[in-house]
Amino acid sequence: MVHSTLFRLGRWSSAAGLALVAACGGDETQPTEDHTPTSYTISVENIPVTAPYSFPLGQTVLVRIEFTNAAGEILDDVESSHFAALTFQPGSLASAERRADHHFQFEVTGDAEGTGTMMVGFGHDDAADETTFSPAPVTIVGDTPVPP
Repeated sequence: MVHSTLFRLGRWSSAAGLALVAACGGDETQPTEDHTPTSYTISVENIPVTAPYSFPLGQTVLVRIEFTNAAGEILDDVESSHFAALTFQPGSLASAERRADHHFQFEVTGDAEGTGTMMVGFGHDDAADETTFSPAPVTIVGDTPVPP
């Protein structure tokens, strides 16, 4: 009789297992979180701006980068675990210091009057070099001198 009890138990376990497999279904797709940016927008002092970008000479402004993925979803919810990079060419044109508490925000200072390019990057570490966008034109504009 031991065999028949095991057989019945085994049959019940198999039926329960099949019911669970059928309930989960192999064709159900789980949503995937796409954290790969395909575009970005720039805000300077909370005002959206577009290329060509312009920054004031000798002043520091807050620059915020907003990344979006291929589905058009804004990636702000991954800011704590991802990083942005913001660099200028030539390097003497401007400096960008990432804010410690916001990985997609920078304090940008115009260091030299002139033109060049600005590069934006994105990644999982401080280098933010997993995704690099095309350079955008940038100008550092000096103040107009006030006559004495």
